[in-house]
Amino acid sequence: MRRAIAIAAVLCAIALGARAQETQDKPAIVHNANAKFGPLPGIPDCMTAAPQHGDPAKGPFVLLLKFESACVIPWHWHSINETLISVNGLLQITHKGERPQVIAGGDYAYMPARQVHQAKCADSHKPCTVFLSSDGPFDLHYVDKAGNEIPPEQALADVNKPPDKPGAKPAPKQ
Repeated sequence: MRRAIAIAAVLCAIALGARAQETQDKPAIVHNANAKFGPLPGIPDCMTAAPQHGDPAKGPFVLLLKFESACVIPWHWHSINETLISVNGLLQITHKGERPQVIAGGDYAYMPARQVHQAKCADSHKPCTVFLSSDGPFDLHYVDKAGNEIPPEQALADVNKPPDKPGAKPAPKQ
């Protein structure tokens, strides 16, 4: 009987703690003009993020992402669920083994945890902006064509190269 009471007390304390955290959370309004965009570790240089709510390192969060035109996030997966809502531009999302799908302003996309996918700003002349919402701390696991996990440096080697300029001479071979 004492054990049952102790377990009930622990469960009540956990529930009250969770409720206290909920009430400490404050409403937030973030105006786009005040958004502070910056790089995310392990993400291609062609994409920046502005936190909107939560802390991606600690738990659930919302980010506003800006993709430069033709920016590609190579094949990857996350440990947590991910939701995207397009603000503007055309974002192409491809799930492994499926046909590419394009989302535009106002469209919604959901990727369950561990779903291998890639994202690409589908317009080569205009940037893409999307809201990304996630259930837990941010992580990203790049994979090769066979589905084996690879380090970010390997996945991003070609993505982060500066584009070739028309009329530029190739670099000398060493």
